[in-house]
Amino acid sequence: MTTSIQHKIADIMSRQVLVAHPDHEFLPLCRLFLLMNIHHLPVVQKDNGEILGILSANDVLRAFSFKLPELGRLDEATLNKHFSVLDLMTPHPLQTISPEDPISLAARIFSERNISSLPVVEEGKLVGIVTNRDIVKFYSRNATGQA
Repeated sequence: MTTSIQHKIADIMSRQVLVAHPDHEFLPLCRLFLLMNIHHLPVVQKDNGEILGILSANDVLRAFSFKLPELGRLDEATLNKHFSVLDLMTPHPLQTISPEDPISLAARIFSERNISSLPVVEEGKLVGIVTNRDIVKFYSRNATGQA
């Protein structure tokens, strides 16, 4: 059986990553989470691709649970005005990982930090994302000899 020590993050990460920018409006991002069935959006600068943080579906849920009771109206303009990407995201410096790191490192980080995604960064630029689901898929295929 092959072990995860021999496999790198590059073997399992998603390379085509949807991203958010600081000026993206809140409600369209909520729709993006639903339409694309994603749970994490790295937030990057438009001009240079520098990673600023990560926005998760849990961040959105937390924002709704705390702010909605005081808003009153739930129209698109009100939501976009009161929720900004920069306010909701987990800011950089956040935990990242390299494409060359072993899969076992990501599993350990997920467990120790109680997080479920890691931006994959190379030379300061976002090159992918790896999630706890990617790790579970890898280990399940590995156990059945499909890795």
